[in-house]
Amino acid sequence: MGKCINHTSAKSLLQLIPEDAFAAIAADTQVDYQVKKLYGKSMFYLLLYGLLESSRTSLRSMEDVFNSQKFKVLFNLNREATTKYNSISDRLATMNMEFFRQTYELLYLEFSKRYGKEDGLKYNITRVDSTMVVEAAAKLEAGMVVGTRKATGPKQVKYTVSLTNLLPSSVEVYTAQQYLSEDMAIPQAVLNHVDRSRDNVFVFDRGVASRKAFNTLDSEGLQFVTRVNPNARYRVVESTSIPVAASLGSLTLFKDDRVVLFDKNHAPSSIFRLLQTAYEKGKPYWFLTNLLDDDPAEVVEMYRRRWDIEVFFRFIKQELSFKHFVSTSVNGIMIMLYVTLILAMLVLMYKKANELGYKTAKRRFNMEVEEVYLALIIQLSGGDPSLVFR
Repeated sequence: MGKCINHTSAKSLLQLIPEDAFAAIAADTQVDYQVKKLYGKSMFYLLLYGLLESSRTSLRSMEDVFNSQKFKVLFNLNREATTKYNSISDRLATMNMEFFRQTYELLYLEFSKRYGKEDGLKYNITRVDSTMVVEAAAKLEAGMVVGTRKATGPKQVKYTVSLTNLLPSSVEVYTAQQYLSEDMAIPQAVLNHVDRSRDNVFVFDRGVASRKAFNTLDSEGLQFVTRVNPNARYRVVESTSIPVAASLGSLTLFKDDRVVLFDKNHAPSSIFRLLQTAYEKGKPYWFLTNLLDDDPAEVVEMYRRRWDIEVFFRFIKQELSFKHFVSTSVNGIMIMLYVTLILAMLVLMYKKANELGYKTAKRRFNMEVEEVYLALIIQLSGGDPSLVFR
């Protein structure tokens, strides 16, 4: 079983965010150069708390949050400072996005230490998939268009996210039209992943079909499991003897071969492993991997874990306002994305530690943050919070 964190409260999780690291990253990225009010730290906590508190985050709601005494007391900020929504918009468009990227990667590496590999698996499973968010009002600074109305259709942004075990471990944002193809988006996301260690196995769906992409990942020493079309052209290099109609849960394994695949120009691929399986009603499911020696049941189980990223996308869209844009600039979109993933990590750790569902975890996390505020108010008023929160 994965190693769980020692404390389960929202307060203890927020305390994992290292204050000293903010100063170092702010200095390194010069995020506060010639800034008088919306400093990097202030913006970070504004966006984090704004996403947590609001069911649909907007620039107007962010203005209200920043101007509230509750927000300033919670995060120990200047209580005299005020701002307007257009100032927040301008800051999102212009501030150094690297401050948020480095903060996200620092926190991911820190949080991931608290969890081991998933139950029953010897690898870290990194699911990689994409989701699209559309701006119907056509205000996006840059984006791609899906369908035939490329001149007039609404712009969309593609997010390709990696989920390693419990936590979102890496992300790429695409606005250029060619990245509609998963053959381009997902391999690049894997190659740019924060952790490319041999303990990781990258799992993705058959939207990636390029033989060149498979070869590139393999040559980079990156282990992967995916599905391929049962009509794929291949040549068997070596066959493994298997029991007749071996059972893999709901699937039946018929063949376990080392193969080379062929692209449309008949060029052969590297040698991969092809597992040919089928459901009870005969629907074929073919799995491709460069894990040549692992048990077939383990390979199939790794692929089954891919579904977790679909659940993750649903969670951040429904609970963390991810299905609409707070900023329409590419810089602002990136900033909001990194803060959303940081909040997602906090809520997911809270969910895991307290064995809750997604909605309940976010609601109770927010309620506990409110209790932190009440305790601070009692202290500032000269009282004893322990008399209230026993």
